[in-house]
Amino acid sequence: MTDAITVLDKISEDAGKLSEVLERIRSKTVLPTVVQPTVRMMAHAYFEIVRPELDAVKQRAGLVDEIDWALQAILQLATATREKEAYIGQIKELRPYLMEATIDLMKARGASRLILSETERAILETLAKMLPLTSPSYEQALRDISQGRRVSWRGTANELREVLREVIDYLAPDDKVMGSPGFQLEKGQSLPTQKQKVRFILKARRSSGAAVTVAEASLATAEEAVAALARSTYQRGNVSAHATTDGSEIRKLKRYVDALLAELLEIT
Repeated sequence: MTDAITVLDKISEDAGKLSEVLERIRSKTVLPTVVQPTVRMMAHAYFEIVRPELDAVKQRAGLVDEIDWALQAILQLATATREKEAYIGQIKELRPYLMEATIDLMKARGASRLILSETERAILETLAKMLPLTSPSYEQALRDISQGRRVSWRGTANELREVLREVIDYLAPDDKVMGSPGFQLEKGQSLPTQKQKVRFILKARRSSGAAVTVAEASLATAEEAVAALARSTYQRGNVSAHATTDGSEIRKLKRYVDALLAELLEIT
């Protein structure tokens, strides 16, 4: 019997490859012959193997309908020459649902494999090569958030903060930042701040002023989120409410950290 999770992995992989093929096409429209074979295989595998098990699991109401609709929309597009952007838009909508479906099936089976988005995988692989002692901290944070059963999220927040700090320190050593033209220490500081280091990294790459501003804002938001999670233990008396609220906050923190890491590590 073909395993539904393995099939979902293959569908997700095919969707990614199809998106890459479409991105490389220079014309605005795409002939059906370019996409039909892949799309039909994806749809057949999903409806024949994955959907029955996913429908039985019913982890989230509406997920099956969302995947059905997205796949059927792509199948319909593949019946004639269509706008390239229409395909790309539908695939972008489909892929998060496929990931959610994989997680749901694994939860239903009690499996513990870590499911990664493309950005998470790229960050983890880059860290493993660049800072091998740092990548386990990022992976641990991913596992904490994926399992979602922690009473306190302070440790997870600190893991994310340390990953960010170590990446910034690696890419912007104190001596290089202080030796850059026009550098001045901020008042009361004996070493460059993390904000100054982020600015140094991006300016050295000739990033736009807007990109630098966004990165600095993401750093500030992440730092405040970590501080807020550290304070929350002492501000909330109800442990259940505390864990639920902090779980939402840690996911927001991770989004800011991922965005900043992707920028700093030049992950597209």
